[in-house]
Amino acid sequence: MGYNKEENMEGNKYQFDITPHIVKQLGEQLVPDEITALLELIKNSYDADATYVTIEINTTGQYLKENLAYPNHNGFIVVEDDGFGMSENTIVKSWLLISYSEKREFKEKGSKTPEGRTPLGDKGLGRLSTQRLASICEIFTNENFKTGTHLAFDWKDFETEERLSHVKIQSETFNPKKPNGTKLILSNIKYPEAWKGTNLEKFKGQVSQLISPYKENRPFEVYISVNGISIDLEKSNEQLRDLATSRFKFKFDGKNIIIEGKSKLSKFRGNKKEEFFKFLAHDNGKKFGEFLKVKFPEYKLSTDENYFLEFEQTFSFEFDIPRLQTIVVQDNNRDKTIKANPGPFEGIIDEFNFDTWMSENEEVKDIFGQLSNYRTFAQNQSGIKIFRNGFAVLPYGIDGQDWLKLSESQTKTTFYDIRPSNVIGYFAIDESENRNLKEKTDRQGFISNPYSTNFYSLAYFIRDKINEYQRSIRRRYDDFLKEYATENTGIQTVTQSFNELNSISSSTDAVINQVATTQIVLNETVSEQESIVDEVENNPLFSSDENKKEYQKAKKLLERLKQLQDVFEKFEKIVDKTKNLRDVINILEPKIRILEEQLDDFSELASLGLTAESVSHEFATIAERLSEKAAFYSNKLKSKQLTDSDIYVLMEYINSTVNGLKIQLKHLDPALKYNKEKRNSISLSNLFLEEKEYYSNRFKKNEIDFSIKTINNFSIKINKGKFIQIVDNLLNNSEFWLIEKKQNEPNFKPEISITIDSPWVYISDNGYGITPSIENQIFEPFVTTKPKGKGRGLGLFIVQQLLDSSGCSIALEPEKNKLNRKYIFAINLSSIIE
Repeated sequence: MGYNKEENMEGNKYQFDITPHIVKQLGEQLVPDEITALLELIKNSYDADATYVTIEINTTGQYLKENLAYPNHNGFIVVEDDGFGMSENTIVKSWLLISYSEKREFKEKGSKTPEGRTPLGDKGLGRLSTQRLASICEIFTNENFKTGTHLAFDWKDFETEERLSHVKIQSETFNPKKPNGTKLILSNIKYPEAWKGTNLEKFKGQVSQLISPYKENRPFEVYISVNGISIDLEKSNEQLRDLATSRFKFKFDGKNIIIEGKSKLSKFRGNKKEEFFKFLAHDNGKKFGEFLKVKFPEYKLSTDENYFLEFEQTFSFEFDIPRLQTIVVQDNNRDKTIKANPGPFEGIIDEFNFDTWMSENEEVKDIFGQLSNYRTFAQNQSGIKIFRNGFAVLPYGIDGQDWLKLSESQTKTTFYDIRPSNVIGYFAIDESENRNLKEKTDRQGFISNPYSTNFYSLAYFIRDKINEYQRSIRRRYDDFLKEYATENTGIQTVTQSFNELNSISSSTDAVINQVATTQIVLNETVSEQESIVDEVENNPLFSSDENKKEYQKAKKLLERLKQLQDVFEKFEKIVDKTKNLRDVINILEPKIRILEEQLDDFSELASLGLTAESVSHEFATIAERLSEKAAFYSNKLKSKQLTDSDIYVLMEYINSTVNGLKIQLKHLDPALKYNKEKRNSISLSNLFLEEKEYYSNRFKKNEIDFSIKTINNFSIKINKGKFIQIVDNLLNNSEFWLIEKKQNEPNFKPEISITIDSPWVYISDNGYGITPSIENQIFEPFVTTKPKGKGRGLGLFIVQQLLDSSGCSIALEPEKNKLNRKYIFAINLSSIIE
């Protein structure tokens, strides 16, 4: 059987076609629900440069304001805007040609609409969303005062016709009343129950989740009414935001992340009502503010009268956020690796408190009536959304979706972190600025690529910085309460506490017998007084006015004696309970002392864990290389290609590997033993000379130059293992950031240096230096700019704790590097010099 190309081309017998049913199925799969369908139509109005879009939903009536092709219908949805409208050519080419999209090519060229908007749609499928809402679709549209076009069709015809081109479309022209715009009339609503009763309340909540209720990032006005009831997207949101206990604003300008935060004084109330009013409310937090400033000078008293505290931090995209994904770009005809920048964005996170005491808040009463209404309304809006040009990117933050992993942070770290049910906020992105954050076809999240991955990393970084602030101020508040409780009581140690309890117990023992005796006397006195009152009350001889006055005095005395008797009975119960106080002390005191010892050991054990973690990583690397060598030479042996030279090379490699393991173990050995050993006299220059081989071998694979300089040597008395762990943690930190800089700058030559100059040891590197925003918190627990899984923010905290346990200290030198950042750690060992 032959093939005649010309015959087939001329005959044109074969061509593709499609059944209309497929189009209907496509729409149902791509538009999962009514709210998504409505959102797609609103986006079309945005793309048409509309200043507003009006949506009217009527579940039972008929639309009478236009001459419709399908006037007999039950229920309608009208979507009307003042956008630039469509010409007849645009309708034929864009609306009626399924999946065709001028916007796609428009966006690829980086073009914008006359009003400077980048279209949100680009798949040419948004028109299919109308079938989700109603059976009949009618379009009235015109541009520039020109004659308008009216089209009408029934989606049911897509189920009966065999070919898409056979689907009936009615059309006519009309004289427009407005210069331009489009009106969609969708009649014979498919699911009228979706807009009624509890579903209507759900719809209201969904609308405020999917269309930004924040006026500052909503690009045009959206007016919605359902059966005559208007849905206000803005008013309720503003009223709610005013009740937030903390507000966090953040902005990424493409180069730096700026994070601002404000907290009200009421944030510190919690369950400690008495302490709050005693130590904070009486002076509006002034004394606490001064206390906080000593440790965190970057946290300042707010200039906003509605807030108590505020802060601002700035972090560099290039230097402060490690492990970001990279892309390869052309630079002067050469490949260049850079971090994938997702583009500028900004946002707000408001934190709320739903504790019972909020029912006393006058604003809550005025706006919501009662606490339960406030709590329900706020929690229905809870979550962190992502809005692109004012429209939600699904499913982020919708119906409790926790893309920012706030619940994970809450369960694994501390109660002070922001929680998913207590925050309302958003990340605002732009179609043009963030064009590499592409949404999936089904509108359910971003396509996975280096840009979206880095966007998540930046979002998690912002979350972590907010949580660090939350923890810092709450822990400092706890310290503040402890200090002033100590100031009031004079008790500063556990020993003093137990001495006070023992004193109370002894005093109680001394008064127990007196209390019992007094109780007996009091009971007898009450009985006698009762007899006197009864006798006077029942004897007519004492009925004169003078006797009546005496009777009233006697009766009042009896009442007071009974009150005193009642107090004594309660007091006696308390005294009985204190009989067991000494037993409680005897049980509790040794347990607390053990706990104190365990807390002292924590820093040492945690530091040992970090050292062991580093060494175990080296062991794994050595084992992997040895396994590769073994496999290589095994294959040569099986193929009978193994030579004497190969055996010699393998033996040399095994010997060098064993020596490497010995060096690792030699370094780890003092740390493993130091809890059981006494302090030793150590010459610092000798110690670092001994350890240099270990560090040099370790840093060699990352091409890190390691140097030791002695200006003025000295000896110290300390456990060798403890001191090695202190140095290890500092060098681990340097190594991490030098590797990060090397990945970003391939020609960079990393260096670590140690300088000995009695009584100081200085450790520095030529990396980026310490982020200015956290230099005052660098030795606090859980403060880090490392990504999750790469650091816990404990290394430098443990260094400080270990040094403090030996009477030593560590600080950042004021000297700064080329990036104007501090970079030298100075260890003061003056208290242990020999």
